[in-house]
Amino acid sequence: MRTSPTTKPPKDSLNIVNIRAQGGGARPPRKLLGLTSRPGFTLIEVMIVVGIVAMMGVMVLPKGFFSFEPPMRTLRRAVMEIADLALDGYSVRLRMEVSDRADRGYVVVEALTKVEDRFDPSKYTLEWKPFQPRHPLSGEEWRLEPEIVYFYSDGTCTPARILRADRDVRIADGESALLTVTGFLFEEGARN
Repeated sequence: MRTSPTTKPPKDSLNIVNIRAQGGGARPPRKLLGLTSRPGFTLIEVMIVVGIVAMMGVMVLPKGFFSFEPPMRTLRRAVMEIADLALDGYSVRLRMEVSDRADRGYVVVEALTKVEDRFDPSKYTLEWKPFQPRHPLSGEEWRLEPEIVYFYSDGTCTPARILRADRDVRIADGESALLTVTGFLFEEGARN
């Protein structure tokens, strides 16, 4: 059966060629082509979101997870924080706890605190309690000379020498710093 351009073809014979021939190049409706809109995201939209999240992660991760601060810089920050705490009126001290090796140990920061008497609340005693600074001196590779360093409320402290060495290095061959009476820390550097 032949159809003329003015007559409409039967419904079952609709295809893209017939539609274009009749409408002069107009786009066929999406339903006739078998295309329907589905809920969801396209691949390009997902890739753009993943790219943005990856760029944000690249900017944030190195600052928090992959940062390594040299131990002497951590020592300097810890001493500054402890000195500030002492200037605020707290009694603070650094104390060395000897580890399994007698020449080095952990550095513990302690603050003098009031502890109420259990039987008489009006009475109290003063005790040194561990204090966790924002920049703790971690590891057991430290040595304090003398073993206890006090920080006073007027900004001064006990002069001391602070040494640090890795586990496989003698403490005398490691890094050292001098803590002055005024609370300044001077690095002596690595010794041979």
